[in-house]
Amino acid sequence: MPGWEMHDGRKPIGPMSEEAVIWAIKRGLPSSTQVRVEGQARWMALDDHPRFADELVARTSGRKKKKSGKGPLGYTWQEVFALMVAVGAVAGVVIGIGWLEENWHAMRQGLEARGQEVHRRTGLPVFEEEHIVQGEAPSGAVIPASDAPRSPAARARMASAALNDAGADPREAVCRARALLDPILDADRRKPEVERAFSLMWSKEMPLLRQEQADFEKRRGVVCGDGTRPKGCPCRGAHESCCVLHGGVASCEPPPTRIRCF
Repeated sequence: MPGWEMHDGRKPIGPMSEEAVIWAIKRGLPSSTQVRVEGQARWMALDDHPRFADELVARTSGRKKKKSGKGPLGYTWQEVFALMVAVGAVAGVVIGIGWLEENWHAMRQGLEARGQEVHRRTGLPVFEEEHIVQGEAPSGAVIPASDAPRSPAARARMASAALNDAGADPREAVCRARALLDPILDADRRKPEVERAFSLMWSKEMPLLRQEQADFEKRRGVVCGDGTRPKGCPCRGAHESCCVLHGGVASCEPPPTRIRCF
């Protein structure tokens, strides 16, 4: 049975089944869209086809019916609901700020304890007192090592130590090394010690990345012509109902090129 093609004003889309066109109408396909039977030259308006015209009428009636419902003070129920969501969001922000103010000290102590644990396990100076931009850090101040000023050679040595630690989690080690090596300028990356650290990091990252790419391939989706990434449209599968209102399917989602660091 021949399919249908649609013209969104820029280019033809399709072919697709009649049910796919009806689905698009229900999802808001503009009534000015033209359609034609696959292989024919003549385009027709949606309301020139009986089933498509019925769906347009049903869609319009449904909208009118929704708009007629009134809530308190003459607002529509949709407007009342949107107002309730906005008030709830503001209340949530206020409560969240209050919670942070009350618990910030405990959270900071927890982060410091985590840093000291990493220092004990790996021997890396995770928290240090260092000279910062202007003046000395106050006594007892804790400064993340990845944020402190360091020479490229020092960063390379610390990254290599993290990567060579047999007891460290491989992902944590690679992410730690990345945090140290990424800020190094391109001109300094040609230094032998820095090059060796980068090569070691890439060799440790590749097995993790291959596994991450394999997991991503199982849920890989598509990218529409306007950049939208719709749900329920796998890269390897039928695409006739995908991206109908977003310029058609342009490509599959690009795979990751680096592992995720949380």
